[in-house]
Amino acid sequence: MGRLTAVAVIAVLFTLFMEAEANPFAYNYERLRIGGMIFCGFCFFGGIAFVVRNKCSMRNKKGEDDNSEI
Repeated sequence: MGRLTAVAVIAVLFTLFMEAEANPFAYNYERLRIGGMIFCGFCFFGGIAFVVRNKCSMRNKKGEDDNSEI
């Protein structure tokens, strides 16, 4: 029984130390922040492009409608 307890304690300690090293957020917090900022930038510029594209297409449709009525 003593050997089994010793193995269990060693396994638990080993797991605790490995989990601290393998935790992706412990060392990559700055990388996560940079990735989030890049994602926000893509969303922001994508939204701006979407709005500008719709405004430009509305102008073209207005011009086409005006020409067909004449």
